[in-house]
Amino acid sequence: MSPAPRHRHAIDGGYQRGEETRARIVDAALALFGEYGFDGASTRDIAERAGVNAPAIGYYFDNKEGVYLACIEHIVSRVWAQILEPVEAAEKALANNVDDDGLIEAFCAIQASIAQFMFTSTESDDWRLFMAREQAGHGPSSGFELIDKKISCRLTNISATIVGRLLGRPADDEETLIRTLTLNGPVVAFHIHGRKSLRVLGWDAVDATRLATLMRIIKEQTVTLMRSMTALRDRQPSGAPKAAGVKAINSKRVQR
Repeated sequence: MSPAPRHRHAIDGGYQRGEETRARIVDAALALFGEYGFDGASTRDIAERAGVNAPAIGYYFDNKEGVYLACIEHIVSRVWAQILEPVEAAEKALANNVDDDGLIEAFCAIQASIAQFMFTSTESDDWRLFMAREQAGHGPSSGFELIDKKISCRLTNISATIVGRLLGRPADDEETLIRTLTLNGPVVAFHIHGRKSLRVLGWDAVDATRLATLMRIIKEQTVTLMRSMTALRDRQPSGAPKAAGVKAINSKRVQR
């Protein structure tokens, strides 16, 4: 993975001006990377959109990949600001060995916080396009590694450990991981395919009432599926592999 981009400030304008310039570049890059992809967006275009001279890209970020990674860092910081509380609550629930209902509620709380962020963020359109391209593998590999390190690893560990407990299987078991991915899929898919989803529903936007409907239905389906997992667990023969403990998460804690 490439080294982290430099974080410099304008010499003649001081810290505040440097931060404002850097933020404008990141905002412009998010929009252009989302619209044209990593290969299609040039540093010159990004600089023009941000209202800065082209050399400013190299000054603040070294190169285009550095700008791309800064975009991901920006998204990561905003995501954690929204979801950190339910994530830590879920980790505590696992450590305290809460019952099945407590685990399901902890999972749903994380899911709801992610959905809330996706559908209410004022920057969601640019981010949706950016992340759609990133998840499709159209960005540099360093971007994927950064997202995995700073968000995906921790969320996957928590989610898979909860699902593993409900299934009575280890968190790294193949079936556990597949079921975890299918639980998280609907929220992400609805967001990534936002325009198509809105057209199917005949909606022009996702307002507060529609968001409440979406979140209610997603939670109902999630709870139903997770309760079915406990039924599968209870039917397992006595020699089946047991769920991994909370150390499976704690040993893989990642940076925020």
